Amino acid sequence: MTLNAFVQSYIKAENFITNFLMLSVVFFVFIAAVMRWAGSPIAWSVEIAQLLFVWLIFLGANRSLRENRHIGVDFFVKKLPSKIRNVLDILIYLLILAFLLFVSRFGILLSIENYVRQLSSLSISYAYISASVPIGCFIMSITTIGKIWEKISTLGSPKH
Repeated sequence: MTLNAFVQSYIKAENFITNFLMLSVVFFVFIAAVMRWAGSPIAWSVEIAQLLFVWLIFLGANRSLRENRHIGVDFFVKKLPSKIRNVLDILIYLLILAFLLFVSRFGILLSIENYVRQLSSLSISYAYISASVPIGCFIMSITTIGKIWEKISTLGSPKH
């Protein structure tokens, strides 16, 4: 399997997982709301929704990063020449990478600290929620490195 085929397979899997997580969060929150309204609340459904939602946030953030869908103000940037825009994009991606590595470090510490903490209704470690931070940041770091590589490779093209 080539690297490109692996990346495409990963992207398809990530898209499927984020879609599935979103539907699952909606389902569990809906069930919790209906059961609470009916006078028979289900505490575990809220905790499962919380667990899935946190993972959805980090995987969805990577998906948004990969698809260039994060919010941004590019009014002035669009007026710059393309070569300067690419250099500016590289600098921004380097800042993003530094931030992700910083957050990853504390996410690992948070996961270790939360290992003994339990979700009350499910009796599973809160570290499963906390682990989404370093794992999500690691995945976004890989995506960011790929974005930096793309921008660097376009700097040398004759178009710029």
